[in-house]
Amino acid sequence: MPRSPHIRPRQGLTLVEVLMALAILGLSAAVLMTATSRCLAVVRVANNYYDARRILELGEIEHPVLVYKDTTSPGKEERILNPNVSPVDYPGGFLFSRTCVRSERNKDLVEVKTRVTWSARGRGGFEEVASYLYFTNEITL
Repeated sequence: MPRSPHIRPRQGLTLVEVLMALAILGLSAAVLMTATSRCLAVVRVANNYYDARRILELGEIEHPVLVYKDTTSPGKEERILNPNVSPVDYPGGFLFSRTCVRSERNKDLVEVKTRVTWSARGRGGFEEVASYLYFTNEITL
């Protein structure tokens, strides 16, 4: 059947089709932005923990727990030097601190808690390592 010269074939998109395409594109862009921001937040937290572990190692190198054996005294008493470290500032807003506490159950056991704290966007985080020192001789903190 031949076409009428007055009827043109339909070209382009209707307004509803354009609006639907824009809605789909907007929704997919919002989902993509949310996923990207969450991934970046996870990377930021991972970097903070990595830096905290590095500061822990650096703090242990700069402020080691030393055991001093006094050979001049008759009991040859061992002494822990540098047991407690008050918070020390490190670059990036990190604080290194350490406390040594004698165990209540075993007098020869000393608990050493080393902690790095930081503040990220108003929320503070920390990484803490607990270790134990055991001595068979008398200890003076």
